[in-house]
Amino acid sequence: MDIRRIQRTGDMHYLYLPTSWCKEHKVGPASKVSITKGSGGSLIVTPKLIEKKHKGIEISINEDNLDIINKIVVASYINPIDSFTINLEKPLDQRKLLDQKRLISVELMEIEGKKISCESSLGVGDPDLLLKTMVNKIKNMLLVMTKNYNKELIQRYEEEVDKTRLLIEKSVIGSITFKRETDMKTINMYYIAIIAKDLERMVDHLINIDENEKGFLNSIHELMDSLRDVIEIAIDQKKKLNYDDVIKFVRKVFRNKEEEVKDIQSYHKIRVKHYMGSISEVLMDWAITNEIE
Repeated sequence: MDIRRIQRTGDMHYLYLPTSWCKEHKVGPASKVSITKGSGGSLIVTPKLIEKKHKGIEISINEDNLDIINKIVVASYINPIDSFTINLEKPLDQRKLLDQKRLISVELMEIEGKKISCESSLGVGDPDLLLKTMVNKIKNMLLVMTKNYNKELIQRYEEEVDKTRLLIEKSVIGSITFKRETDMKTINMYYIAIIAKDLERMVDHLINIDENEKGFLNSIHELMDSLRDVIEIAIDQKKKLNYDDVIKFVRKVFRNKEEEVKDIQSYHKIRVKHYMGSISEVLMDWAITNEIE
């Protein structure tokens, strides 16, 4: 690592570029360089002027398996590109593809014959704020499940959770590849992405819990309240998540005795608790990372 002292003239701060780097990239007095913000507050100096160009991909596949096509579409969507086109060998049943989980979240996707295309105009916010939104949506869904059970509304919340998880992935990948400017550390985005994934999987089981299981649903609502508090500490740049905060949450997650699989309901309850436990592990990892820093 080459450490250089910042110098100042009037209100201007500057530093000298390494001579060897300038020679290697043919940077001289008349050269232009690009300066972009990276993750964690870093600045990236590139030895040429970077022009922002439309980024798109076009791929052709000989595939009619809807699960595989689904994965390709979602992967294309969450990556930092402005558009994508997927050419197929055979015409596609549009209705069957759109029935696939998560594709309802992809905006402006068009399916015409053998072609799937998308022009992504959606501005993606910061993953930390999206994670808070995701937690709040799950809390609201639990309120509907316990106070005024409405299957259609619960399904809508589940779809919104899926969409938010997609947006978090898109935001994180875009930030890591420097398409977006952000002050968030890369390691924090990593933990946010894992938590969002576990939350989405938890909700997949949660929506199958019977409305008569109010005791269990209320206990998960209490855990989501605690999770919201811990996440607010974790993403607050003026604070630092520590292991004492996480220990309190872990105790709440594991305070009840683990159930045995007796029927489909008990299976879904066990899986919900499993993912809450997995989230607690990620939070502890995050807290220990903060100790190292």
